[in-house]
Amino acid sequence: MFLIFSGCLPQAIQPTPSILPSPIPLPHINTISPQSGLSGTKITITGSGFGAVQEQSLLILERGDDKIFEGEIITWSDTTIDARVPQLMKDTYQVFIIVNGIQSNEVEFKLQVPSSCPQCAR
Repeated sequence: MFLIFSGCLPQAIQPTPSILPSPIPLPHINTISPQSGLSGTKITITGSGFGAVQEQSLLILERGDDKIFEGEIITWSDTTIDARVPQLMKDTYQVFIIVNGIQSNEVEFKLQVPSSCPQCAR
């Protein structure tokens, strides 16, 4: 048994537009200011896609030997993060953020030691 349907529609069928969720913007750091300083220095990171609130997001400083440290967040917005550099050894650190499990690009911060603390440079 075969069924055949035939007919004409008064107008063409329009495809239903698919509703796709907006892509989540990737976190991107444009600048870090200052680019060097002592432990405890307040730094400002500007960019985009940080998220309006910090929630589970992190600010990370990574030393050359792959040890990582968290920055102390003061304020967090989608485009600006203010934080304090933790007590760390003199070195050059790669700074990045992690938002919803997604890592941003890296920027460099050079940690200096105060002249009154020569043993801190070790």
